[in-house]
Amino acid sequence: MSDLFNLQAADAAIAGVISPQADDLPSLLQAWSGPRPLRVCSGGTSSRCAVDGCWSLDLRPGFQDLTLSPDRTTVRVGAGRTMGSLLEVLAAEGLTITAGLSGHPGMGYVLTGGMGPLSRRRGLAIDQLSEIRGVWGNGRCFALQPSDHPEWRALCGAAPFLAIVTDVTLACLPLTPLWVARRSGPPEQLGEWIAEAESWPDVQSLQWCWRGSEVQGLQVSLEPFEGGVPIAGQHQLPSLASSPVDGNRRHGEVVGLLGPAAAAGWGRLVPDLTRLMRRSPDGFCSLSAQQLGGATARVPVDASAFRHRDAVWKPWITAVWSAGDSEARERSLAWLEEVWALLQTVCPGVHLAQLHDHLPFHQRELELAFGPWLSELRLLKARLDPAGNLPQL
Repeated sequence: MSDLFNLQAADAAIAGVISPQADDLPSLLQAWSGPRPLRVCSGGTSSRCAVDGCWSLDLRPGFQDLTLSPDRTTVRVGAGRTMGSLLEVLAAEGLTITAGLSGHPGMGYVLTGGMGPLSRRRGLAIDQLSEIRGVWGNGRCFALQPSDHPEWRALCGAAPFLAIVTDVTLACLPLTPLWVARRSGPPEQLGEWIAEAESWPDVQSLQWCWRGSEVQGLQVSLEPFEGGVPIAGQHQLPSLASSPVDGNRRHGEVVGLLGPAAAAGWGRLVPDLTRLMRRSPDGFCSLSAQQLGGATARVPVDASAFRHRDAVWKPWITAVWSAGDSEARERSLAWLEEVWALLQTVCPGVHLAQLHDHLPFHQRELELAFGPWLSELRLLKARLDPAGNLPQL
């Protein structure tokens, strides 16, 4: 699996890879006697889709289906597709979906919440689901529609722990133009940027990336604004920030946080954050964020496993190191935890877009992501994946 987008996963010494068809999955899971847990690859962006000593189920070859409904209001998409490929196909039909900043992620983007620059107006990706099909960890097939049953709610936010999802049905939207504008500035301006964005209507959102001594921002809007440049839709969304290249192969981990509107709090943290960013162990380490709120907050908290409906900001901390350098890895992960500890005052929640069942803070992440519902998720895990074929809760 050397072609994976995530270089850490691409370099893993895996036990083997299986590229199943949908009909293979029930018997495979029921009879599995190899190393556990199995790892699942959809888009290939997670560091845990391929792991030393584990088997990976590569869904990319066998789950590329894409079917528009006759009335063109929904699309059924296989779990092997990336969000970018889905956006391109739909754009040719004059349609789109609620998508994220990058086209590289696969089905994990949707099933762990699905946040993007239009979420404030259109909601999370899990809020657009009308059907999820797949196989529980115990090998039993399912096809579920929205309901208040715990299985549906668990799939919308915690699916990677419980099931292998083979395809989902998502709401389609008419393709409409967007307006975008880049900005850049010193970290001292970040508090002002956040305060400004928190006053915007929900047709606009701010995304930003802090690397080194500069913060780069991307404003995205469904309506024209001064300085905004029109693009045809999300399939033409520019990258959040320019990525420096130095030829070194890097591995890394990403932790996503969630918190409410807190412009003043961010402003107070900037001096300490600046000190931490200046002493990041690698020049490619970064702190980024995207804006939520609006439509994402209008869904009841009990509707899904995504519990932080009050979140207005999702920052994510990216710690990187040169591949194979174990000491650099330890330094970068320690730096990540320092940044996380500082941000907890403004972003106390966690968004589990990436799994970290190999790191010491995994249990803390689970508790901060799912809160009091974690105990119910564990009961579901015991019933639906008793052998532990999928990652632990």
